[in-house]
Amino acid sequence: MKKTLLFFKHFFYSFFLFFYVSSIAQTDSLEHKLANASKKEKIEIYKQLVDTYSKISVDKAIDYANSGLELVKGENSKNTGFFYLNLGYFHNDRSEHAKAMFYYKKTLKVAEEMGYELGIGKCYQNIGVTHIKMGDYNEALDFYLKALKIFEKHNEESLIAGIVGNMGSLYSCRLKDDDNGLLYYNRSLEILKKTGNDELRSHILGAVAEMYMRQKKFSKAKNVLKEALDIAEKANISKIIISVLSNLSQINIDEKDFKQALVYSKKVLKMRLESGYTQDNTLTYLTLANIYEKLNNTKEAQLHYDKALSVALKSKALPQLSKVYKALYEYEDRKNDYKKSYEYVLKYNKVQDSLFTIKKDKQLKEVQAKFDLENKEKEILFLTKENQIKALENKNQSTAQNILIIGLTALAIILLTLFFAYKNKLTNNKILEEKNKIVSQTLKDREILLKEVHHRVKNNLQIVSSLLRLQYKFGNHKSASEVLQEIQDKIQAMSIIHERLYKSSNLSLINLQTYLDNLLSYFNTSYALPEQNITITTDIDNIDLGMDRLVPCGLIVNEIIANSIKYAFQDQTSGNISIKASKNEDKCVLTIEDTGVGFPENFEVENYQSLGMQLIQGLTKQIKGSVEIISNPGVCYTITFSMAS
Repeated sequence: MKKTLLFFKHFFYSFFLFFYVSSIAQTDSLEHKLANASKKEKIEIYKQLVDTYSKISVDKAIDYANSGLELVKGENSKNTGFFYLNLGYFHNDRSEHAKAMFYYKKTLKVAEEMGYELGIGKCYQNIGVTHIKMGDYNEALDFYLKALKIFEKHNEESLIAGIVGNMGSLYSCRLKDDDNGLLYYNRSLEILKKTGNDELRSHILGAVAEMYMRQKKFSKAKNVLKEALDIAEKANISKIIISVLSNLSQINIDEKDFKQALVYSKKVLKMRLESGYTQDNTLTYLTLANIYEKLNNTKEAQLHYDKALSVALKSKALPQLSKVYKALYEYEDRKNDYKKSYEYVLKYNKVQDSLFTIKKDKQLKEVQAKFDLENKEKEILFLTKENQIKALENKNQSTAQNILIIGLTALAIILLTLFFAYKNKLTNNKILEEKNKIVSQTLKDREILLKEVHHRVKNNLQIVSSLLRLQYKFGNHKSASEVLQEIQDKIQAMSIIHERLYKSSNLSLINLQTYLDNLLSYFNTSYALPEQNITITTDIDNIDLGMDRLVPCGLIVNEIIANSIKYAFQDQTSGNISIKASKNEDKCVLTIEDTGVGFPENFEVENYQSLGMQLIQGLTKQIKGSVEIISNPGVCYTITFSMAS
C-alpha cells in the first residue's frame, strides 16, 4: 500500500510539473505575439491566455480578462460576453460571490441585447450556481429551470446534462434528498456518455462520490473517485484533481488514517493557493484543523480554525460560515471553554435561521411545484397531439353512409344527453380537484410549520444546554437548591413562550404583555412574593415580538427579576419592582427598576463578571440592543433593541 501511495505521489507531481511547464511555454509565445498584433488578433490572444491561465493561475487569468474587456469596451459581442463570463467563473473560484454575480448579470445583459438564447441559458445556469454558494436555494432552482427550458428547446445535450447535474447536487448536497439527487446524477451521466464531455463527466462523478461518502459507503466512493481522477488527469483538469484529493483525505479521516489524510489535505491547500481556486479554502482549513486536533497538535489546530473563520467571514457565504461556527462551538466545548462555546452556538443559530426559514422553505416548494407542473403540461400536450392524430385517422377511415332521419335524431338526443352528463362530471371533478388542492396545500403548510417548530425547539435546547454549562461553571459557591432554582427559572421563561405559541393562532408572534403576565405569575407563586411583601407592577405597550427576540428578552427579564428578589430587599420589610415597555418607531425600550438597596458605591458593570451580568449583556447583544444600568438607590436597567428580525 505504501509503495502504491509513493508511486501515486511521484506520478502526480511529474504530471503537474509537465503540465505547468507546457502551459508556461505556450503563454510565453502568446504574450510575445501581443506586441505586433492588430486589435482583432489581440482579442483572440487574450482569450487564449485566459483559457490557459485559468488552469494554472486565476489571478493572471483575471488580469488578461480585464485587458480583453478594455479592447472590446462599448461593444456587445460574444467576445464581451466571453470575458464577463470568465470573470464570473474566476471570482466564484475565489469565493467572491457578489463580484461573480455582478459579472454574470453583465454577461446576461450582453446575451439578451444580442438575442443569443443559449448564452442567456448559460447565464441563468451560472447565476443559479452562485445562488447555491450564497445559500439562496429557492432562487437557484428557479434559474436552473429557466436554463433547462432553453437548453431543451435547442436540444443541447451537454448543456442539459450540466444543468441536470446541478439539480442533482441541489437535491443531494443541499436538501439532503439522496434519492432524487442520484436520479438526476444518473440522467446526467447517461447523456454525457453519448456526448463525450469528459470534464463535466468527471465533475458529476465527483458529486456522486461525495454522496456515497455521506452515506458512509467508502468502497463505492473510492471506485467512483478513481474513475473521476483518471478522467481529470487525462484532460488536465486541476479543479477536479483538487476535489478528488479532498475527498480522499476525508475518507482517510473517517477510516482514522490521519497521517495520510494530512498528506492529501496539505496537497489540496497548496494547489488551491498556487492556482487561485479558493472557493473551498474554508473547508480545507477546517479539515486540516480537525486532523491536527486528532493528532493532538493543538497549536496547529487552533491556527487552522482561525484561518477557516477568517476566510468564511470574508466570503460571506452562509453555508460555509454555518459549518465554521458549528465546528468552533464543538471544538471549544471539547476544550471545556463553555463561554466561547455558548457564543459560537448563538452565532451558528443566527446563520441557521437565515438559511432555514418558513418563507425560504415555502418558496422552494413552490418552485419545485412549478417544475412538476411544467412536466405535467408537457405530458398533456403530447397526449393531446396523439389524440388529435387518432381522431384524424378515424375520420379518414370512416365512409359516408346514408343514415335515416330518425336515427340521426336519436343519435343527436343521445349525444346531447351524454354531453350534458360529461359537462356535469367535469364540473364535479373540478370542484373535487379544488378541494383536494386545498387539503394538499393545508397538509404542506402544516408540515412546513412543524419543521419550523422542531427547528426552534432544537435551537432553544442548545441554548438550555449552554446555560446549564455556564451555571455549572459559575455556581460553585451556591447550594444545589439555589442552582436548581436558577435553572428552573430560565427553563420556565422559555417554556412559557412555547405554551403561548401552543394556545395562539399566530405561530410567529407573541404579545409581550401576555407573556410577561404569565412569567410574573410564575414568580409570584415560585418565590411566594406576597409573603415577602414584594409587588411587581407593569406598564406595557401593545408590542408583539417573534421568538428570535422574545427568547433572549424573556431570559433577560428573568435574570433581572430573580436578582432583585434575592438581593435588593434583604434589609427592607417590603419592596416594589416595576416593568415598563414602550415602542419608539421600530425600537422597543424595556425598563426594569426596583426600590431595593442598589449596587455598592464603587460598582462598575464592566468589572462585574457574575453569570447573571454576563447573560444580560450577552443576550442584549444577541438582539442587537444596548443596556444601561443606574443605581441611585435601587437599580434601574434600560434595554433598547430593534423589534425587526
